[in-house]
Amino acid sequence: MGMRQIGSKKSLSEQAYEVLKEAIITGELRPGQILIEEQLASQLVISRTPVRSAVRRLEADNLVEITPSKNIVVASISEKEIQDASQARQLVEVEAVGMLAETITEEQCGELEAIIQKQKDAMTRKEYLEFMEYEYQFHVKIGEFCGNIWYGKMLESISLLQRRVLILTWHLEKDWDYVIDEHTQILDALRSHDKEKSRKAMQFHIINTPMELKNQK
Repeated sequence: MGMRQIGSKKSLSEQAYEVLKEAIITGELRPGQILIEEQLASQLVISRTPVRSAVRRLEADNLVEITPSKNIVVASISEKEIQDASQARQLVEVEAVGMLAETITEEQCGELEAIIQKQKDAMTRKEYLEFMEYEYQFHVKIGEFCGNIWYGKMLESISLLQRRVLILTWHLEKDWDYVIDEHTQILDALRSHDKEKSRKAMQFHIINTPMELKNQK
């Protein structure tokens, strides 16, 4: 396992959480894999205490599960979870983008535009993991900007699951252009403060990005 070691300038538990979270999302730590605190601490070159704290946060994120026998297991993703997440996105994210269309500022448009540009750059370099990071950021920003803290939290959680599934299945590898075009259409609708057009563009994007596990490696 090639997880990076971490130093001591920040909170060790925070750094351990970030490193382990990224390893799970990118598939370096696979669904069903058993994690051992002592080994994780050794690989990260820290004590077991911050690792234990990080694991508790990962459990709250539904990224690991603690079994009755106290084993730490990387959480699997069921088809039911994916179906529920897709349904939730159509309810929450379509509403959030409609709300945002009424209040979005040029500065916020600029932030979304910068994410799309970074996604284009990642596509040019064929950096799929980086591409998916910006896919995640685009949707999380919409939740953050919409003005409803609960929509923001829900979208962050749902987008995290989506990012993990799409990385595990490499589902968008041949559809990079379409994703960027759809993000651009959403941004254009937001910039024009067209609520209905924004909602329709987001709904099309969600429907056009199905999440499936059948191609999971």
